[in-house]
Amino acid sequence: RFYTLSLLLCSATTAVLCNVLNDFSSPPAEYRPKFRYWFPDAEVDVNAVVRDVGEIAAVGSGGLEFLPYYQYRSPSANWSQYSYGSDASRAVLRAAMEAVDKHDILFDFAIGANQGQGVPAKPESVGLSLELAYANVTVEPGQAFNGTLPQSTQPHDPALAFFMHSLEEFGQQNLSAVLAVETIDDPTSTAGVVTIGRVIDLSNEVDFKSRYLSWTPPDDKQKWRLMAWYQRYTNQRAIDPAPNATNIIQNGSWVLDHFSAAGAERLTSFFDDYLVPEEEDKALLSRVGNYAWQDSMEMQSALWWTHGFSEQFHALRGYDIRPCLPFLIRRDTFWAAQTLPYGESFESQNSTIAERCNDDYRITLQHGYEEYIRANAEWARSKGLEYSNQPAYNLPLNMLDSVSLVDGPEGESLGFDDNPDLYRYMAGPAHMAGNPVISSECGAVQGAGYTQSVQDLLWHVHRGMATGIFMNVFHGYAYSGTFFNTTWPGYTVFAYTFTDMWGPRQPAWNHINDTIAYISRNQFISQTGTPKVDIAFYQYAAPFRKVVYGSNNLEHLGFTYDYLGPKSLSHDAAVIEGALLAPEGPSYKALVFANQTKLTLDAAKQVKSFAEAGFPIFIIGRTDFHSAGMKADEPALVSRTMNEVLALSNSVTILDSVEELPAALAAKNIRPRAAIPHEGADSRWYSFWRSSPDAEFIFLYNDGSSTDTFNVEFENVGALVPFILDAWTGNASPLLQYTVNDGKLVAPITLASNQTTTIAFFKYSGRGSSVSALPRPSRNVVTATSGHSWDITVNDWQSHSDRYSMKTVVTQHSFPNSSLAPWKDLDPANLGDTSGTADYVATFETPSTASNQQLGARLHLGPITDSVRLWVNAARVSADLTSAGDIVVDITNELAPPGKNNEIRIEAASTLYNRVRAEKDSIWTFGSAASVAAGAYYEANLPLSYGLVGPVFIEWVQLV
Repeated sequence: RFYTLSLLLCSATTAVLCNVLNDFSSPPAEYRPKFRYWFPDAEVDVNAVVRDVGEIAAVGSGGLEFLPYYQYRSPSANWSQYSYGSDASRAVLRAAMEAVDKHDILFDFAIGANQGQGVPAKPESVGLSLELAYANVTVEPGQAFNGTLPQSTQPHDPALAFFMHSLEEFGQQNLSAVLAVETIDDPTSTAGVVTIGRVIDLSNEVDFKSRYLSWTPPDDKQKWRLMAWYQRYTNQRAIDPAPNATNIIQNGSWVLDHFSAAGAERLTSFFDDYLVPEEEDKALLSRVGNYAWQDSMEMQSALWWTHGFSEQFHALRGYDIRPCLPFLIRRDTFWAAQTLPYGESFESQNSTIAERCNDDYRITLQHGYEEYIRANAEWARSKGLEYSNQPAYNLPLNMLDSVSLVDGPEGESLGFDDNPDLYRYMAGPAHMAGNPVISSECGAVQGAGYTQSVQDLLWHVHRGMATGIFMNVFHGYAYSGTFFNTTWPGYTVFAYTFTDMWGPRQPAWNHINDTIAYISRNQFISQTGTPKVDIAFYQYAAPFRKVVYGSNNLEHLGFTYDYLGPKSLSHDAAVIEGALLAPEGPSYKALVFANQTKLTLDAAKQVKSFAEAGFPIFIIGRTDFHSAGMKADEPALVSRTMNEVLALSNSVTILDSVEELPAALAAKNIRPRAAIPHEGADSRWYSFWRSSPDAEFIFLYNDGSSTDTFNVEFENVGALVPFILDAWTGNASPLLQYTVNDGKLVAPITLASNQTTTIAFFKYSGRGSSVSALPRPSRNVVTATSGHSWDITVNDWQSHSDRYSMKTVVTQHSFPNSSLAPWKDLDPANLGDTSGTADYVATFETPSTASNQQLGARLHLGPITDSVRLWVNAARVSADLTSAGDIVVDITNELAPPGKNNEIRIEAASTLYNRVRAEKDSIWTFGSAASVAAGAYYEANLPLSYGLVGPVFIEWVQLV
């Protein structure tokens, strides 16, 4: 039996906790997931935009991320009127803000067009993206060079051209350095890797205006290259221009300098001057706005640079960058480590020198990036807003040190591979800094649009929530109105190749509010109180790396852990108290170095202070600690400091491998707050713990492939009262079976694959400390009732005869007294390509029982392909959609009396994939058919089997 939270607990708890429980039942907007909202450009129907905002609000979403896309449409003559920054674009923005205000939801917005990468500007203006490009001249053995050095050309990578604009070949090139590099024949080098010996700086021997150089190599036996380095603008567009553009607004947008405050000032001043120039609009934005936002950085360069970079490098690192330049050209310097600007990289015979050069370059680049973030954040805060971005990743920057600079750091399920371990990169620094919200661009999958089911979406959500993603921004909701050369089902971004286009065009949209409510309640719990995490792993990563610990032996015991960078160790919260690191925050019990040997001097000093305070530190593998970069005396100081740490044997434990860590933790009496003794290689559970003055909340998630029951041991909650919080209904029920011993509470928890639960431990005045745990009620299976005959109505969703209408035509197909089967098998001729919904109606009788017996009923729906809704005797019953192998619903409270008939009605909904696949050649966005880009997917993937297939039966249980 379930009880409402307020009825059961509020009368016996504090007013603060009562409010928390009520908010769990119906979370405020700031805890509800959002939708990224794409619209093609300002030539949209403003009324349709307003309707879209209303739809997003109506399903219980907390808000939207407003993104004017532009990039995915070939420019038309109308772009002179509808370009970004035009009067029309202001009108769309204003209408969206007014609709958000009306519906009282949150409004996040891209500061620039497309993903916020750039703005309209005069080319080669301060604040636009800069690079350092180079040109080569080979000097063969025994030869000399006398002549004019060539200028650089822009690099081009066809692999990136399908989603990034290429760099355009125009503009001023300023010669910045000339180097002679000795190339060494190295038979062990891989293709495209050039091994370098000596590097000679010839900059003082060149006439920078004429670029003339006369140079003879120091010997006549080696091959040399002359490398001329030029500072220039990247000339990369963020959005295309209109044909025959006559001003900056019509000429598209240019990517910004992301490594200086000047880039942020260029971005924000354009927004102020062109998007909200009116005081009324500025006031409206301040009232409804939440985050000023930017997406992950998708941009190219020969080498990331900014004005005054050489001088900044010398000031920060204490030496000249020029001899380092060749060593900076390596794959992990460039976008997502996927490309090389000119198809080659350089390595040094002295790998230490090359590594330190890269460290110092990236530290300086990080300094500029932080200036860019701070300038954006200050602008947002000046308007009463906050700043959000997807920080640092894809570029050679330190994401761990960037997360805490952002009010609302955002990751993404696609870029993070839906890997819970990678989300810890976002969570750790945010936990240490006290950031309450860590969000994710959730649900993007490459393949084909219209393929993502509600259950698929929940899997993405759970994988992030497992380790620290506490706000999801769904990817996404596309503009639903009519548009240029676009057919039903509507404007579709990414050429039909990515998931997904949520909204009324999707059959499951009428069910999505149940899922959103479920996610909202979990997100509310995830932001309540303070996170408690068992272990911190130190990591120095520039760029972000995707494998760190590399073992699941901690997770198999129930340990939770975060990754922290150097700046987190020096945060004000990073103090030792009561054998905990950051006791007012995540309260880590140990710090682990797993083959991580690179530190800043400040981080090394902090680690030493932790060890001297007796805090447990575990060092796995390598112990040859060294500095990040080679500034002045830092290498020696870091080495000496860490050697002193290694000598503190009372605090420091040195291990050979990660497999020794669990036993070493146990030897120090360090155990998980929620110990989950996994059994079997396929078992994989995650948890997070939130602590408040009045309650402890523990979220559990089964990420394995089977239903498991584990005896979970909860630390230091033996004096509290446990309840199960049901995120699907918003209700609570007592946890009825558990034991308490020495302050620990142990309870058997059963979760199906992809299922979650939250256990809340309350300081509840209705129970004294001596009250025993309640026994678990017995449930004896009496019999089962199977449904063999159903009245089935399939609602087949199709396009309108007017292909450019966004209206969906629904054709009904009835199958009375039918057995359950996939829709395409009910009528292969007419339903082979069907997407839509279906109603299933059946009756059953409540069995008669002895007068002293009480029956309960559990309805088994079997596996489902997308989503269902359920009614028993016309009463809605919530269904947990996460246990997709067999949806089981307790319908006891809705039963008719014994001997009476009951009516069950089930509504199933599918994705739109089958219908889009069937009409792939006549479904267009901007005149491009779905079959053009997604055709290979459609060929490889047959129509899906939709519908309720069973077995559906009722399990009658006798309650004792």
